[in-house]
Amino acid sequence: MFFKKVAAAAAAVCLFAGTAVSAYAETLRIGSETVYPPFEFLNSETGKYDGFDIDLINAMAKKAGFQPKIISMGLDGLIPAIRSGSIDVAVSALTITKERAARVDFTKPYYKSGLSIMTHAKYADKVKSAKDLEGKVLCAEIGSSGALYMSKIRGTKLKIFNSAAEAFLEINNGGCYAMVNDKPVNDYFLTQKAGQSMNLASIPVILSVEDYGFALKKGNKELKKRLEKALDAVVADGTYKKIYQKWFGPMR
Repeated sequence: MFFKKVAAAAAAVCLFAGTAVSAYAETLRIGSETVYPPFEFLNSETGKYDGFDIDLINAMAKKAGFQPKIISMGLDGLIPAIRSGSIDVAVSALTITKERAARVDFTKPYYKSGLSIMTHAKYADKVKSAKDLEGKVLCAEIGSSGALYMSKIRGTKLKIFNSAAEAFLEINNGGCYAMVNDKPVNDYFLTQKAGQSMNLASIPVILSVEDYGFALKKGNKELKKRLEKALDAVVADGTYKKIYQKWFGPMR
């Protein structure tokens, strides 16, 4: 009986301690462009932010002792928000590029992606590479690595949009010939109701292999260390694999 009482008391203390840690954990302000499924988006059924990046950063925050707070903003506003101190970290399928790394620090990569082409279905047989986009009017998401890539294609004119979904709609309506964008996003969009209602095609050619990283303020070594340690932990205990398989299927 005494052992049961002690065990019960210990359990109560642990429960209280766990609640206290949760209640008083440091808040991690996370900036994210929450219109970029399957990485980050607002789930219309739950009313909560969802996606691969969201699941991953939530799991990492738990490991690191943070209370995550998602702050939705445009892709082009993420780096300025980091630099001004409005957010602590940007979690938004951000490709690690030299241009971005000159303004913010990145954690080590957490996801390997690649750029590919989304075009109207009627052009699918004509588009095999970036060369086939020369001289065309192309759609681009503002501030994206795809926009940077397209800006270097000879003779193109870019029409800039605030989200990939808006650009996809413009392609469907004939306003653009194609768009260079993250392949996982292109492929996922075509599996959803909105994508299935459009006449679009994702071209199965990888134009550029890219690494995603979490972006944070220059010189914030302590936060970088904690995030990378948490990332290592969720990889080691199998959480990363479960999250990956939830959104993308078997790991490649």
